[in-house]
Amino acid sequence: MIIIKAIIQFIFKIVGILLIILGQGLVLLAVISGWLMNIITAIFFFGAIAMSFSDMALGQKITIWVIAIIVGAIATNIYTLPQRLVNTGTYLIDYEF
Repeated sequence: MIIIKAIIQFIFKIVGILLIILGQGLVLLAVISGWLMNIITAIFFFGAIAMSFSDMALGQKITIWVIAIIVGAIATNIYTLPQRLVNTGTYLIDYEF
């Protein structure tokens, strides 16, 4: 039983280290893509606000707002992905049975 625990802990440590490396590597990508997504989100929200005062059909206005909200949610979650990978890797490295 001790050997199995040692093997599992070793595997957890390797996977944890790989997750930390992957998370740290994604930080730069997340910063660049997050910045671009914030610009795109601003364009969508300003467009949705402008379209709210136009004479478009109600369904089209709702569609524009839904798209803007979805893009905003994606832009918010881009920053959390590398952080979650690093936190999971740290948890796996420190895991004790």
